[in-house]
Amino acid sequence: MISQRGGGILGESRVPPEWHECGEFFHPFRLRAVSLAPVRTFEVDRMQAGEEPAVIAALARAFHDDPLFGFFVPNLLKQMKSLIGFMTSGVKDARPFGDVWVAHSDGKVAGAAVWLPPGGYPRGVRRDLMTYVRTLPTFVHSGRRMPRAVGLLGAVDKAHHELKGPHYYLAILGTDPEFQRTGAGSAVLAPVLERCDTQGLPAYLETQKEANVAYYARHRFELVQKIEHTGCPPIWTLLREPKLG
Repeated sequence: MISQRGGGILGESRVPPEWHECGEFFHPFRLRAVSLAPVRTFEVDRMQAGEEPAVIAALARAFHDDPLFGFFVPNLLKQMKSLIGFMTSGVKDARPFGDVWVAHSDGKVAGAAVWLPPGGYPRGVRRDLMTYVRTLPTFVHSGRRMPRAVGLLGAVDKAHHELKGPHYYLAILGTDPEFQRTGAGSAVLAPVLERCDTQGLPAYLETQKEANVAYYARHRFELVQKIEHTGCPPIWTLLREPKLG
């Protein structure tokens, strides 16, 4: 089990217990409520049989404000259907490798990391075909923007193919909005990143949000390139070298 706490300041509290009330405390001089960050504890394990639908739903919710899906499928209802199809494809493709990791809290799926181990990418003709079939609704809902979507995915694949040697590929990382900024993402990343360090192998990923570049930097990922395909939002690729010693 991996435990992760939400943001807060460690140290001795100098606020008398009687000033605490319902998760808040009142400053003795300013007399204003100061919110305390909730403490979250996560149990992290491989995805279990029967919880795949909950994992897919949590990942779809995590990407509700994704700029790439927002661009290609602006209709919110169609966008959610596209997200479910995309996440279903990613999870089903990675499931046989046994590296879909899930963070749980309060009996709920807080987040998930979908990894492909060394040798899991490139996918090969059969797996690529299945991936395109499963994500077909996403392309259909893109309408006139579908050619650009296909072109962007081609550019992303080309960039990934330039990475030589065995590596772990973080295909999807998502935290349910209810658990965002509570440490769920870091908790669910930890098992495979620790394995990368033990095995001396790098980890690779792509992200559609520039703000995520700084987030991943805290986990020692470094920017490789910014992919800019004509008429599409950019995508950033990142690589994490293993920690030595």
